[in-house]
Amino acid sequence: MQFHVDSYTREYINKTKHHLYIKPAAPLKKAVAHYTITFPNYELPVSDEPTLQLIPDVSGCFVFDFARGRIKVWGPTTKVVGVANDLNTYPCRFFVEFLPGGLYQVFGKSIREMVDQEYELKNLNYNLYDLIHTQLSKITTFDELVDLMDKLLCQEIKKHPIESPILDQIEHIYSQHIIQRTSDIAHTLGKSERQLNRCFNKYIGLSVKKFSKIVTINHLIKDMNHKNLLDLTFDYSYFDQAHFNHVFKEICETTPTEYIENLSDFYNEFYKF
Repeated sequence: MQFHVDSYTREYINKTKHHLYIKPAAPLKKAVAHYTITFPNYELPVSDEPTLQLIPDVSGCFVFDFARGRIKVWGPTTKVVGVANDLNTYPCRFFVEFLPGGLYQVFGKSIREMVDQEYELKNLNYNLYDLIHTQLSKITTFDELVDLMDKLLCQEIKKHPIESPILDQIEHIYSQHIIQRTSDIAHTLGKSERQLNRCFNKYIGLSVKKFSKIVTINHLIKDMNHKNLLDLTFDYSYFDQAHFNHVFKEICETTPTEYIENLSDFYNEFYKF
């Protein structure tokens, strides 16, 4: 089974030379960041580097492999993930890119054990996998696939809501670019730091500190195109450039300078942040 990118005919967030980003249905706005279609573009060259480095995004995703009839599930990532750079040698792929907490709303289980892990959807939620797999044999366009995923995911997230005060704080951290203090958030919610971290580990798989640190790096990367490293150091409240370099390398496994020099070898989820 193969889908062609041109079979998606509706509005989208953005289209690049190899990616089409699509907004999910409104009820999914707190669970799904976007759908992504990747497609070959034989008129444009791609990097000669055989591996593409994915920056950690603390969210997770579904990856549809139409050729093999598989749907993979990536848990939230806290490490750089290397994937084959096959954009011009592989047919279209389809991704469901979740927001932090989105995987919990689909599976209703602690996300802690899913961090930096890869699964088959049929082993995590067979009913959902079976519904998708059965319908895939009946549809031929990405328009229909987006409608199907909107419908099925809307049904799933109703079963496993996240308590509003916690979800509000997750969203607040995700939308900010300054590392948040666990003690401040715990005080706001009337919880101990231990209770708060237990909630964050359950819903998104990470402690408050780790989550905030990775989110901040992702926001910072978006600013690299128009700010120098010294300005970024102070804009993002690092103690000094040595501290900034240390945290950046901890998350991205390379220095900021090396990252800028090798941009084509990295992929960052700009439309999640």
